[in-house]
Amino acid sequence: MSLQSDAVFQKIIDGLKDNAAKAKAINGVFLYKITKDGKVAKEWTLDCKSAKAYEGPAQGVKVDTTLTVADEDMVDIALGKLNPQAAFMKGKLKIAGNIMLTQKLAPLLKTDAKL
Repeated sequence: MSLQSDAVFQKIIDGLKDNAAKAKAINGVFLYKITKDGKVAKEWTLDCKSAKAYEGPAQGVKVDTTLTVADEDMVDIALGKLNPQAAFMKGKLKIAGNIMLTQKLAPLLKTDAKL
């Protein structure tokens, strides 16, 4: 299944290649559960410890933080149309695990791209 947020994760993958040191400084592993119509449609792993991202559950690493967000909300967060803290407060973004680690993600996830 192809989702709108696939483009966001492709941008993250490309960004990690250029910013490996910045990613490794975050020193965390994040699992994104992207939902469509209330059901998990796709999972993405953002492994900042080794500066890589890939589709699917974490492979051989312990996940520090799991983020569950709707496909369209993930796109809006990436484009800056939806503030991540506001999304969390409204229940659009659910976070399990080390919530403080997610604060370090913002600079890495900012995108200027038109998706």
